[in-house]
Amino acid sequence: MKVTRFSPQARLPVKASEGAAGYDLFASEAAVVPASAVRDGRVEIGHALVGTGIAVSLPPGHVGRIGSRSGLSVKHNIEVGAGWIDPDYRGEVKIEMKNFSGQDFIVEAGMRVAQLFILPFASPVLEEADGLPPSARGTGGFGSTGLT
Repeated sequence: MKVTRFSPQARLPVKASEGAAGYDLFASEAAVVPASAVRDGRVEIGHALVGTGIAVSLPPGHVGRIGSRSGLSVKHNIEVGAGWIDPDYRGEVKIEMKNFSGQDFIVEAGMRVAQLFILPFASPVLEEADGLPPSARGTGGFGSTGLT
């Protein structure tokens, strides 16, 4: 996988340990992820888009999945949203950070904010059909297989 920096202070992704599945991603800028709030009976989830200052070239047949860091999730209720990188994307990798807590979360430049997982994917040729082969489940969905 090739990685390029858009600024000298941007940090390259790294694995925190030899057995880590994902690469840590770092914020290239300071940001505030605002607290969630209830307004007019609706929950407004606080979120911010945080730049990493890098772009990646993924291996052919692979997609990037941006995931939350468990420490930020457990300690601060910070989760990652919108976390996919297509293999043909060459722009800056940005992290959508969602704050499910009632307090603003301060992101400092250089902070580890997410993880990047590299996953293989299939691209079958689509074929229009008049019908689909039967299955045991059929058209059942949304809880049709039970609760336990």
